[in-house]
Amino acid sequence: MTEISSQPPVEQHDSALERLTGSRGLRLALLLGGLAYVASTRIWLFVLIIAIVLSVFLHEMGHFLMAKRNGMRVTEFFLGFGPRIWSFRRGETEYGIKLIPAGAYVRIIGMHGLEEVPAEHEVRTYRAQRFSRRMPVVLAGPVVNIALGFLLLIVVFAGFGHPSDTKWQVRSVVDGSAAAKAGIEPGDRIVKFNGAAAGSFDEVSSLIRAHAGTSIELTVDRDGQTLTLPVQIGWTLDADGAKRLAPLEKGDTVIIVDGRPITFYSDLVGALQRYIGPVDISFIRGGSVFTTSVTGPIAMPIDGFRGFLGVGPQSVLEHSGILDATGLAAGAFGDTIVGSVQGMGRIFSPTGLGNLASQVANGGASDATAPATGSGGGSSLPGAGSGSADSSAQDRPMSLLGIVNVGTQLGEQQGWAGVLALLATVNIFLGLINLVPLLPFDGGHIAVACYEEIRSRISKKPYRVDMSRLMPVTYVVVFLMIGLFMSTLYLDAVDPVQLTP
Repeated sequence: MTEISSQPPVEQHDSALERLTGSRGLRLALLLGGLAYVASTRIWLFVLIIAIVLSVFLHEMGHFLMAKRNGMRVTEFFLGFGPRIWSFRRGETEYGIKLIPAGAYVRIIGMHGLEEVPAEHEVRTYRAQRFSRRMPVVLAGPVVNIALGFLLLIVVFAGFGHPSDTKWQVRSVVDGSAAAKAGIEPGDRIVKFNGAAAGSFDEVSSLIRAHAGTSIELTVDRDGQTLTLPVQIGWTLDADGAKRLAPLEKGDTVIIVDGRPITFYSDLVGALQRYIGPVDISFIRGGSVFTTSVTGPIAMPIDGFRGFLGVGPQSVLEHSGILDATGLAAGAFGDTIVGSVQGMGRIFSPTGLGNLASQVANGGASDATAPATGSGGGSSLPGAGSGSADSSAQDRPMSLLGIVNVGTQLGEQQGWAGVLALLATVNIFLGLINLVPLLPFDGGHIAVACYEEIRSRISKKPYRVDMSRLMPVTYVVVFLMIGLFMSTLYLDAVDPVQLTP
């Protein structure tokens, strides 16, 4: 968003905050010292801070360059906010750096009719320009971010590859599972199932479910070495089987009935038919053993189980040429735009705002999960889906603090691929939200300019909107955004999103 407030020239006064923070040399030392400390202790946090500031800087640079190109008077262009650290004046514009590295801003005079501008400068105000000069100025910022997001996606797909549709490898092995007993390790790639070529994870899962309780052979590729491992496929209850054994749940495995071990599902079926009255059963859930009591006899369904190997999948990345990578990036770009628009709709809906208020009132407690990076569509990003978040953040908007937190974790888990994918999403979202047709967003200035142009063409004479009549709506939007900012910042502080590898 372009800066539209009126500020006295720097030569006339220093703000109270500037006086409080001392000399500009001290402010520079504070900034550089803080950044150096972050870089030396948490390098990915440092990368995220610089990258996000750079994204906002490029957004404002787009406004700045187009305003200069179209002859408008730009009085300030600053990186950061708060007290000045360093600045210089070249021509009519003051350039500089401020203490808080949270973005950038550019001030173009006369962004609306309420701003007082010296008469000699009126001809170079934003409001005095014709429609064809104003539109490029307000569009430039969002377009820069959206274009940057697309370019980052191309870099991700071309430089780091994309998840294969058929190839996958073992990401994790459940303790005590059939896979663990057979010696399968994280990083293994299952290439054959009983001698036949193994396909996607879903295809292998279907075979596993169908071979519950049987012995099979899995051929795995481990660091280029081919190994054939005998595996005794385990089993777990499916939804129908668990329904007969409440409070057991889908995915539980019964191991003991009345002190007698249960190896196969058929053992469970026979045991539960023999007992009349209460009987104790022990079962495994999430790697832990629990005991409960059920009342027999119980007629279990014949097919109330499914095979269980005990591995978690991770896609194998395939590399493509620049043209193929661009096509994949275009697919992910479209998915990200759709997902971002849908996300904004959910956030600002009555239900979304109500859920956010409820989470704030409950101190962040929620039953939700938040996605990591990824488009959510057909063209997945490298690393997407290989991490999940804790249960407190589904459909929860994140503040800058939350984005940096998630980005730092992605950097530690996935390296540059995860960080660049996140930055691509952030830039696309930043561009889209600035196109919302409400002031003070860039989209609000676009809407006003379009309305003025239509009215001018109809009346055959220049028309300008009375901005004082729009200020109440602008204040509502500003207060809503402040409330959203404070709420998300609070939630990200007290209940930060935690990604699991």
